[in-house]
Amino acid sequence: MTFILFTIIGTVSHEFGHLSAAEFLGYPTSLHYGSLGYDNSTITNQLDSIYARNQYAMDHNLDYDEKAIFDKKYDKLVADDFKVLIGGPLQTILTGTIGFLFLIFRKKRIDKNGLKLIDWFLVFLSLFWLREVFNLVTSILDRLLFGDASFFGGDELYISQYFNLGPGTIPVIAAVIGAIISGYVIFRILPEKIRGIFILAGLTGGLTGFAFWFYLVGPVVLP
Repeated sequence: MTFILFTIIGTVSHEFGHLSAAEFLGYPTSLHYGSLGYDNSTITNQLDSIYARNQYAMDHNLDYDEKAIFDKKYDKLVADDFKVLIGGPLQTILTGTIGFLFLIFRKKRIDKNGLKLIDWFLVFLSLFWLREVFNLVTSILDRLLFGDASFFGGDELYISQYFNLGPGTIPVIAAVIGAIISGYVIFRILPEKIRGIFILAGLTGGLTGFAFWFYLVGPVVLP
């Protein structure tokens, strides 16, 4: 049950990362069970209006009076889109990193006295990093099984594209870091006698939580 709950919490908090960035930038938002909607129509309409007035010059790469205004608004649109995009992964990664650092700080105490309630909480926070591993694995499976266009997907793919990197750069780096941190938590923090059960419960609970949220509860609660 704990794995199911934290899978849902991780998904919703990830979207809250996107939402917080959009709200901070002043955009109206709508939160859905697996995505964020935000309204940037004001600036896109302004860009469309400038284009309509200067279509010939813009299509033929000529100078025009409103070019500086258009470029400034377009740059803002792209920059804001990126800030909203990166808000989700940053939230997930920061949460996982904070949990992991506190676990490292408490490791000697854990080795001596065992895992306390606060330590279990930190374990589950640390495993927010597993989202990066899950994203890469599922995108690869989607490519192999269903013929998706790319082996990579999600926010991390678009972050790579924003920086003109190879499509797998950020997905692979994030997944490797996530696997290292998660592996350390499971094999160095957790007692050996419960690792097997923990891994099995994590796999079944994580997949159940994913299906439960995305196909049953989520579309009802946050359509």
